[in-house]
Amino acid sequence: MHPVITLSALLLAGGMVCAQEPEAVIKSLRKDVDQLQDQLVDERAKLLLNVKVNGVELDPKDVMREAVYLTGGKLVEAKVADFFILEEMRKQIDAGSRQPEEFMIEDSDVIEQLAPMKSEFETKNPGVDFWEVVRSQFGLNKETFLEQRKQTILFDKVFFPGAPSNWPDITKEAIKSQTQSDQGPKFIEQLEKATEGTDENGAPKKLPEFWVNMMRQFVQKGLRNWSDIRYASHGLPSDTVLRVNDFEWSTEEAFQFVKKGLFVQDLERAMQEVAVREALRQELVEKGFYVSDEEFNNRYEEYRQPYDTTPFTVEVIATRFKGYPCLEAFRARWRLITSFGDMIKDELTDENLQAHADKFGAFFADGQCSIDVIPFQARDPKTGAWQPDGMAKAKERADAVFAKLAAKDISFDDALMESGEFFANDEKRGRLGFLPLNQLKQQLRESEYTQLLDGFSVSHFLFFEAEVGKTHGPIAGPDGYFIARINSRTPPRRKIDVKSEKERELVTEDYINYRFFQWANDVIGRAKFD
Repeated sequence: MHPVITLSALLLAGGMVCAQEPEAVIKSLRKDVDQLQDQLVDERAKLLLNVKVNGVELDPKDVMREAVYLTGGKLVEAKVADFFILEEMRKQIDAGSRQPEEFMIEDSDVIEQLAPMKSEFETKNPGVDFWEVVRSQFGLNKETFLEQRKQTILFDKVFFPGAPSNWPDITKEAIKSQTQSDQGPKFIEQLEKATEGTDENGAPKKLPEFWVNMMRQFVQKGLRNWSDIRYASHGLPSDTVLRVNDFEWSTEEAFQFVKKGLFVQDLERAMQEVAVREALRQELVEKGFYVSDEEFNNRYEEYRQPYDTTPFTVEVIATRFKGYPCLEAFRARWRLITSFGDMIKDELTDENLQAHADKFGAFFADGQCSIDVIPFQARDPKTGAWQPDGMAKAKERADAVFAKLAAKDISFDDALMESGEFFANDEKRGRLGFLPLNQLKQQLRESEYTQLLDGFSVSHFLFFEAEVGKTHGPIAGPDGYFIARINSRTPPRRKIDVKSEKERELVTEDYINYRFFQWANDVIGRAKFD
């Protein structure tokens, strides 16, 4: 991207819109910024073709595929649903029970369905661009977002056509499979009875949306259980991101689709994860502890079983609580962690585990910490979109405020009121109150996933180490800087005993993770990345 051409384009664009209304000027400038952002992503994507770790060049297709999982994990899962739809559509058409035209969806149908949500958003958030928020929160540009909405409509047309009595057998069987064995048929019968006849307005009765959403989840889970779904860690070739039964999504096609909604920071973060994981893998291979494909699959199957038979599946835990962009990203990290566990097996003694339990007892036994924070965002607080040079500028603002605090030109509470930068849905606005460690991580937008890439956990430092009553900062977080004050801490409510089987299991898992991050920081510090 030539800087002179870029600057000329901006100047030309500015000259063309100067006579327009302010709102039109803003929209035009946003369009220019989006175009430049897309160009920057395209330029940055070229670096995927030449990634080296300790002199070893990685397969560009492998790097590109990992970038898809890390930046577009939700879109990969949406593609699974796409394949379910295509497979069932084909069956219904081939069987003669449905006609192809029944599945046609016009763009106007999508716009009409979307209109109330967009209107409500714009009413509640005047001056905030709806599509910019979609891009920052979902990783989708307007085109791909509308495609996803179209998929939702099509999913209902295929699996939920009309009243429950008209639903295809596969829908009913999937719903039955998610209920107790003797309750499935009765449940379907109740759904059919609930939609018999008409409502008070003479229209056909419909199921409440809450129930429809639940049925969608039942069908998705049933279809997943009955399908052969494979990702990279299942041994797919590097030119394939996803395989669902007889359908495949190529790495090249997937990347071109996913990158439409990316910010350059998202792509850089993904490249960092790929390079870091490779450095750790090389170290484990060299030491002879990197588990084989077969051993990994066996261990993972054993690990996931207790979780995946409950609503809190491994995927739910990994994506909602541990911060991973998708299950495949978690599986890749988990392979490194379980391999590292083998390497430090001799450390897992009663003495070491008890010492760990005592040192971090506040985490294991419901200790809490009261913290106030002044955040300085690298993202737009209104839209969540990354700002140009966002981290550097956030640090400048944080440094300026911290200097005033150090000089006693302003109190912490006044600085919080005057300079804190909060997202619209942030109800605490810096007054976090008493929180356990995991909730503190959520408030500071940290996670297990971000900790490896950042090499440091703000939450861990503040919860365990930062001096009470003192102001600390500026501290870098995942997407901004913080100045924090520790008000007080509560001690653990009880003593953890690692001779108890249940407590030993909990402490062992945390000990391995803790040591993993220490080891990873050392390996990363010695690695050479090109």
